[in-house]
Amino acid sequence: MPQSFDVGDVLGPTPGWGTLVRRGLARRCPRCGDRHVFVHRYRLAERCPACGVRFTREPGFFLGAWFVNFMVLEVLHWLLVMAFIVWRASDPAAGLLLPLVVGVVTAVAVPIAFYPRSLTVWAAIDLAMTPLELGEIVDAADAVAEDHDAGT
Repeated sequence: MPQSFDVGDVLGPTPGWGTLVRRGLARRCPRCGDRHVFVHRYRLAERCPACGVRFTREPGFFLGAWFVNFMVLEVLHWLLVMAFIVWRASDPAAGLLLPLVVGVVTAVAVPIAFYPRSLTVWAAIDLAMTPLELGEIVDAADAVAEDHDAGT
C-alpha cells in the first residue's frame, strides 16, 4: 500500500541515525523501512516502492557503498589480526597457514556477502547526512502516485 504525501513528510522529524542504520543493516528502505528495495540480491531498486525515495541521490553513490563494504572488511581483518596476535602469544609454535587461509577467504567472501547491506547502509548514511529536500519529497510522492495509478 503506497504511502500518501502530507505535511508531515515535509515538516515532520526524520528518523534518527540509529533507526536509519538499523534499517540499512536489515536491507530495508532507510526512510520508511519497506523490505522490497532490491530488484535482485545485488541490485538496489532505483526507488523505494512504498515511499518513492530515490536511493542513488548523487552520482557517486556506489563509491560510498563500496567504502562501507571496505570498512567492514578492514574491521574484520583487524579483529582477525588481533586474534592471531593473541593466539601466537599463547602458542609461539602456532602456524601461519590457517590465518592466511582465513584472511584470503574472508577477503573474497565478506565483500560479496555484505554488498547488498552496504548499499542500504550507505543509503541510510546518505539520508542521515543530507535530509530530503522539498523537491525530493515531492518527487518521491509523485513516483509513488504514478506507480499506484499504473497498477490500477
